[in-house]
Amino acid sequence: MQKFYKIAVINTKGGVGKSTVSMQLVVPYLYQKFKQPVSFFEFDDENEDSISFEKSRLVWLEKVEVAGKDLREELRDILLLENHIVMDVGANKTAVYVLESLIDSGMVYMLDAVVIPLMDGELDAVSAITIYQKLKNAHPAIKTIFVLNRWNESRDLEHQFDIFLGDKYGFFETKGVINYIDQKDRNYLVLSDSDAIKYSRAFGVTVWELANQNIDVDRELKEAIAQGASKEEIKRLSFKKSLKRDCERYNERILQKAFAKLDRVIDYT
Repeated sequence: MQKFYKIAVINTKGGVGKSTVSMQLVVPYLYQKFKQPVSFFEFDDENEDSISFEKSRLVWLEKVEVAGKDLREELRDILLLENHIVMDVGANKTAVYVLESLIDSGMVYMLDAVVIPLMDGELDAVSAITIYQKLKNAHPAIKTIFVLNRWNESRDLEHQFDIFLGDKYGFFETKGVINYIDQKDRNYLVLSDSDAIKYSRAFGVTVWELANQNIDVDRELKEAIAQGASKEEIKRLSFKKSLKRDCERYNERILQKAFAKLDRVIDYT
């Protein structure tokens, strides 16, 4: 009997990159692992970030309205689907309401993991630990993983995310938020910032898809130059070549390492 993975991406803090983490990390991870499209549910009345990936072949997209609804029955229907599922949960009241509905209905037990994205701000870290604690109080065995999002690779990771990871050199007395997490749950991975993410989204697909696209950009560019194409066309194809290479590097350096970490956390028993 095939195992179907159910993963929720949640943080009550807005602007931490939940949709980026959902679509650029969790969806490609499941697609690469199982080679079949993922059912993607966006719980957000304020934003429709999933539209940015409407051309992606990795997902079936569905918007779920939250306001004024009892979500418990809908969560039962969603999480009992026989397919791999990613739930992208909006911030603020939406995250609180969805989390309460998951706990009240007991459907939190259907989740294989909860991914908690955060950036380097204090509120990001506080919100992340609050979500973690609520989940663990309801379901102590649930697997959680934190995603340190938009890392600037020119900076030391421990410096940028010192609020979460703690002060590397001990200049300050405050502990990193990670110290308030059970030792066995101190799982985190890193997504670095990249123009590849911005431009892949502009094309309506993921970095992983662009990296694995079976197209010969070199041939297209060489032919355009040989045939005397316009400067605009040559620039367009040159940019396309650069973007594909950037996506390939991002996939190799960042995504594949993150996929391996997700494997270790989710499949650990």
